[in-house]
Amino acid sequence: MAGYSNPYVLLTFPELGDDVSVLMRNPQLLPPKEVTPKDVPLDDRGQPLDPQQAQEAMYEVFARVIVAWKVYDASQAPLLELGDDVDPVALFESLGDAQTPQPRLGPITIENIARMPLKIINRVAEEITSVADPH
Repeated sequence: MAGYSNPYVLLTFPELGDDVSVLMRNPQLLPPKEVTPKDVPLDDRGQPLDPQQAQEAMYEVFARVIVAWKVYDASQAPLLELGDDVDPVALFESLGDAQTPQPRLGPITIENIARMPLKIINRVAEEITSVADPH
């Protein structure tokens, strides 16, 4: 079969839950413009003047690279109303399987990427940056 092997990378996150995964185009096979964030203004130390703008520029790259995902919106977990003297272990055990299921994130958009768990964001970024900076 002609063509590149492994055109996709499957990232799985069993430590986060059952069947949590991200399928992305293999950054090693993409042209630089696909994995390079747009320029943002920098200060004299080379740091972004607006960190939010820099983060959104990176999320745009993620949106170009991610093909499919099974990721949940943890920000939708209900808040617990607690008293002053709560035992964290007892509270955790009392939650058990009665926890409300979290909804899946919808389409792959910058807004939904911003709601991904940090563990997943860091892993996707690691895949991309390992190609850009192989050291």
